[in-house]
Amino acid sequence: MAYPDGVLRRGEHVLAHRRPHWRMLVVPALVPPVAVFLAALLAGLAGGIAEGSTRTAVRLALVLLAVLAVVWLAVLPLVRWRCTHLVVTDRRLLVREGVLTRESVDVAGATITGVRTRSSGVERLLGAGTLVVSTAGTEEPWEFSGLGDVERLASLVEGVADDRGGLAPAADRDAWDDDDPLDEVDEPEDEPEPEPPAVSRWRRRARARAARTSR
Repeated sequence: MAYPDGVLRRGEHVLAHRRPHWRMLVVPALVPPVAVFLAALLAGLAGGIAEGSTRTAVRLALVLLAVLAVVWLAVLPLVRWRCTHLVVTDRRLLVREGVLTRESVDVAGATITGVRTRSSGVERLLGAGTLVVSTAGTEEPWEFSGLGDVERLASLVEGVADDRGGLAPAADRDAWDDDDPLDEVDEPEDEPEPEPPAVSRWRRRARARAARTSR
């Protein structure tokens, strides 16, 4: 069964399935023609060697080096690219890579505390970048480099984490609300309302009567 179908749980659905960006295949695609060109060039130069076992050995060595270069620099990177997967489901983030020895990463959405992206200038032009995922209980975040459409992947991972109770727990949000500096600003006290004019006139008349009585 093809990956990731064999590792999905009951009721789990795939939201995105990605391999590294196509730019990872540019160098492997250039290696075969370059290797053939150099091997042919050096074989032609070897024509100056006297005929015999030496010339044949040199040409065989050149062919062998060309084949090794193609296998090491073209075939293996292509196989590694083919065997590298990043899968976002509605519950978690899955990563698997490796040819002979495979390594897998399973990040539950509830453990994700942060999602961000990082891209260089060239990567932005090519639409690629690095996905950085922070999880609870780990000091260093997970980094998945060489991904295409990384902004959309980050949005999907953040949405899954939010749906599964990750990123910002409710207790932390309440604490942030309690520490809101706007809540600490004291409201201005109400100024005392002036006494009604009738009361003020009544006091002036009372003082005037008291003054006449004292005379």
